[in-house]
Parts: sequence; C-alpha cells; structure tokens
Amino acid sequence: MVSMSNHPRRQAPPGGREASQSYSAMEGTLTEKHWQFYSAVTSVIAVLVSVYCLSEGITGIFVHLYYIPIIIVSYRYRERGVLCSLFLVMVYLLLVFLYFPGNAHVIIEGTIRGFALMAIAFIISALASRIQTNVDALRTEIDDHKKTEDALRQSESRYMELSIKDDLTGLYNQRHFYHLLHAEIERSERYGRPLSLLLIDIDDFKLFNDTYGHMEGDRVLERIGATIQRCVRRTDWAFRYGGEEFTIFMPETLGDQAGVVAERIRAEFRAERFRPSPGKEESKTVSIGIAEYRPGEELRDFISRADRNMYEAKRRGKDQLCFELHETEA
Repeated sequence: MVSMSNHPRRQAPPGGREASQSYSAMEGTLTEKHWQFYSAVTSVIAVLVSVYCLSEGITGIFVHLYYIPIIIVSYRYRERGVLCSLFLVMVYLLLVFLYFPGNAHVIIEGTIRGFALMAIAFIISALASRIQTNVDALRTEIDDHKKTEDALRQSESRYMELSIKDDLTGLYNQRHFYHLLHAEIERSERYGRPLSLLLIDIDDFKLFNDTYGHMEGDRVLERIGATIQRCVRRTDWAFRYGGEEFTIFMPETLGDQAGVVAERIRAEFRAERFRPSPGKEESKTVSIGIAEYRPGEELRDFISRADRNMYEAKRRGKDQLCFELHETEA
C-alpha cells in the first residue's frame, strides 16, 4: 500500500544544528598531525634563530620567536604543553649561559625573559582548559538539543501516523479516507482521469464474533487487513471504513480493472484458515461492491453506489463481487 503522504518537515532551530556543524568544521580544519608539525617547526626555528643571534651577539629580540611554539603547545596540549614550554625555556637559558657565561646582566635578563615565557605558557594553558571545558559543554548541549529534536520529530511522526491509522489492521482510518478521497475526486474532475472505489464487508462477521468472542474476531480483522495490503497496488489507498467494513480507492483505475484487484482480495481471504477453538477450523469470505466515479458526482453518492453494490453482492449469496448496478442506474 502507498506510504503515508508527505508532510512538511519541521525546520531545525537555527542555533543548534548550524552551531554543531560550525564547530565540527573548525575542529576538522587542523588535525593532530598539523598541530604536531607546527609545534615542531616553530620550536626548531626558534632554537636555530637563537643560536644564530647569540653567536652574533644579539641577546634580546629573537626571544619573541619562542612565544609562537609556546602559545601553540600551551593552547593545544595544556598541561603537557606547559612541560614542552618549560623545555623550550630551558633550551633558551642553556644557550644564553653557553654564549654569555660571564655576563651577569645578560643572564639575568635571559632568566627574566624565561620566567615571562613560562608565565605566558601557564596563562595560555589555563585559558585553553577553560575554553575546552566551555566547548565541551556547548557540544554536549548541542548534542542534547539534536537528540531532543530527533525525538520530537519521531514523536510527531508517530502521533500523526496514529491519528490517521487503525491500530488493529494497520490500514488508514475513516477520517483519513474522507480527506484523501475528497482530494482525489477533485483531481479526477480536474484532469478527467478514472477513479474506482471498492467497499468490502466480511460476511457473517457478527455471528463469528458472537460465537467465538472478540479476540478471535480481531484476528479475522487483522488477517483481512494483511490480505488487503498484500493485494493492493502501490498507487491504491486502503482504509478500515468501520467495524468489519473496508474500503479502497484506486486512482487511474477503471471499474473493470478494480475488479481484478477485488477478485484477488476475495480469493486470497477465502483461502485463509482460522482456528477459533481447539479442533475447529473456519474460513471467512467477503462481499465487495465496486463503483467507478462519474464526472460531477458527489462524494457521498460515489460511496453510496459502492455500498449498494456491496449489499447486492451479499443478496446474491455473498463471497462475490458486484459491479453491475452502476451501469443500469439512471
């Protein structure tokens, strides 16, 4: 059977999904290998420039190069970054002591700069930790919002389905039948396309229900629902009309063509076997009325013709189709 008609999808809140995608894009821009490469390259450059400057007697300006690797490792690796920063500072101080062993002024100045570098490392590491904590909290909140949104969407879809479907048979219910048939009649009128309607009633269902109980009666209803779903085409719409009555409307279908599907339903359901009590086997039958839509016909008249044909099938002995009355009626 045709699946439920499409309904407009709710739009996600502008903050949640977009923020998540933006964060994922930002996170994916630099991989771990990128961070390691930049950390190593800037550290090596800082040390090499230090060696060159100190060998040329330059004592101060090159130290600013150390800020680059220290900021990178402190931001990315936090506690481990502080240790890397400490290692870089020790290398810097070692170079200062190596090139200016007796110059107290340069050594003191270098030590002060080393402490300044470590202070920067601690500050950056602390800020990075706080930033990461906030980012993790934001990510968790975004994920929670997405889960809630998905759950709400699923619930909305489920409630929509429950509002238009019959729980017992899995077919659409009567309210949905009138809504869709009205729209299909308008389409048939507008484009001059054929439309047929089947009205199906289980023969002697009340007697079966009274004899074996409602639970066994429900099994019959479930079975006829399954039979209808197996037999109809993808373009057909099947409904539980009420009680033991079912209806199917068939777009783009002439009455004779609808009769082929109706006969398939009748034959397959007749072949079903029920065991309502130990040692007792029963079969059930259906009577089916068929009506083909007439241009300009009211919805209730269309349904009434199918209904009369169904009762004519019962009058003729049940377990059969009837499609004759619409051709002889004025």
